[in-house]
Amino acid sequence: MRVVRLLKKSVILGAIRVGWLIKPGLVTRLFTWYLKSEGAQIDGMPNYLSAKIWFDGTDYSLIRLGEGCTISSNVRILTHDAAVHTAAKELGLRFERPEIRVKPVSIGRYSFVGTGSIIMPGADIGPGCIIGAGSVVRGKIPPLSIVVGSPGQIVGSVTEYVAKLYPDRVRAG
Repeated sequence: MRVVRLLKKSVILGAIRVGWLIKPGLVTRLFTWYLKSEGAQIDGMPNYLSAKIWFDGTDYSLIRLGEGCTISSNVRILTHDAAVHTAAKELGLRFERPEIRVKPVSIGRYSFVGTGSIIMPGADIGPGCIIGAGSVVRGKIPPLSIVVGSPGQIVGSVTEYVAKLYPDRVRAG
């Protein structure tokens, strides 16, 4: 039974990785199923998950995706960091075991993560955020923020941006 389940997961993961061969909606559903089966916390159904997202497999239960989120291609979502452990060796420090820091990552409901972004361990992206392409995100990002750059900086408000784009459709608050 375990072999059958492993084989099934391998086939589905293979289908996800060649996602350009199948419809994006199907890739999103398959990827969602796979991530949940590995322990990821996914609220509802994401809007879109690219076939080319790289999830850190240290512990999938540390990954939370909100309903309706969009994660574009070539995004990396990391839950672990071994940088200090590696660099400390230059100072002569030696460790019995690797000192790997592990922290959860959360992407809020209806948030958008642009292509090539890196979501660092401990990142907590609030609901309704826009993360610009190529951004490196750390720490807590308030709801409805627009973040760009490396390191990621808040440069605006989704509320204001949407009001500029759709002035006749947004009620004054």
